Amino acid sequence: MDIWDKSLLLILLRRHLESERTVDWQTLHKRDRSWALAQPEQSAWRLLHGWLQQWGGSPVGSSTLLVYGGYVAALVFGFALMAGLLAFQPFQRINLLWFLSLAVLLPFAWWLLALFFTTAQVPFPLRTLYEHRLPPGSFPAALRSLLKQTVIALGQQLSLLFSIGMLIAFLLYLLMTDLAFGWSSTLDLGGGVIHQVTSTLAWPWRTLWPAAVPSLELIEQTHYFRAAPLAAEQPALFGQWWRFLLMCLLVYVLLPRLFTTALARFRLIRMHDRVRDNDALISGLWQRLTTGLIDQEMEAVDQREAVDAVSETESLTRRYGQIVCWGLWPDELIGPLREQLAGEGSDAVWIELDSGTSADEVQTSLAELPDEPLLLLCKGWEPPTGELADLCQLLGQQRSRLFLWPVPLSGMDEARQSRLIQSWQPFMRQIPDRFHLVSGRVPDGVVHA
Repeated sequence: MDIWDKSLLLILLRRHLESERTVDWQTLHKRDRSWALAQPEQSAWRLLHGWLQQWGGSPVGSSTLLVYGGYVAALVFGFALMAGLLAFQPFQRINLLWFLSLAVLLPFAWWLLALFFTTAQVPFPLRTLYEHRLPPGSFPAALRSLLKQTVIALGQQLSLLFSIGMLIAFLLYLLMTDLAFGWSSTLDLGGGVIHQVTSTLAWPWRTLWPAAVPSLELIEQTHYFRAAPLAAEQPALFGQWWRFLLMCLLVYVLLPRLFTTALARFRLIRMHDRVRDNDALISGLWQRLTTGLIDQEMEAVDQREAVDAVSETESLTRRYGQIVCWGLWPDELIGPLREQLAGEGSDAVWIELDSGTSADEVQTSLAELPDEPLLLLCKGWEPPTGELADLCQLLGQQRSRLFLWPVPLSGMDEARQSRLIQSWQPFMRQIPDRFHLVSGRVPDGVVHA
């Protein structure tokens, strides 16, 4: 699966998962885990692609044909531009000033402009160019940065192929025709001005290939006037410009695009992994596919016991000395929680851990802190896992007062919060007794996936 198909897959995945927000997570977990266990061993991207084909409700298309059509068009346009410059007047000398302006300086300036929009913190006109044409709700706003990086990488790729087409046309015409280059201008520029310009352009390769640096003598002897015919001793000199022009195409047209294309593709690949792992909806789907659901129906708990268990929970306060955030939480979700629990005026220490954190790292982080009440945050709408149970066992060895808060969904009413707390009671029996279950509401304005 290429990078363009991955971008399309993430966008379609997010859009479909948006429609499943209101479905109970236990139902989704049982459905997705059962489906994943029936699948053959395959890569993560193939598994997500197969899931979307199974549950997305519509076939998942591929961008391969469209992208490769763009590749061919870019090559053809680059070839056509260079062919037009070299064959516009087949029996006349090719003016170097026109060639440098259209084939070297203009593409280089366009590359600098694209580089500015890529690196500078300026608004990218996606809404003007593309988004406003889509039906409302068809594109997830949370993935706007992914779309921007995909457009940038695709633009750089097409620009690289455009320059390759120009280079191929130049080499073919150089091999199969007798090209005569010279320079001419209505203005009295003089050979010294042209020599200064060409010397500046040839500075990067002046020591690597001295023969590709035009001399003042070559410049003066290839200066022609439109009414003056070619002299018999001049044709060889008019053909010596090809080395300089070839290096200009390589250094100022091809190599910059090769570098920025590789950089843009690298950034897009990293963004793919970051979106897959950090996006609330997509990471939740991946956890449902790869994590077994803890059986919480082994012990029969009657309604009286459930009510007593809920009554034993503690309300959320700000008296915790340390707060451990378990799992990967997007900034727009964990930011308000951090402001609520460890914001201004609070001395609480904020620690973020995930499944990749080793036990030694956890012990090292906690050993440097005093034994104060510790609050463990986890996603209440996702099932408790064995890794979370291991972390609770480790924390039970480090702290005497521990609190566990399964963070509820934003906007969840009191009845649903009560059922959520009940669903975590079997898990509380599997972890040290030092843990106390905490219930509370998330800050206003937080929207959970």
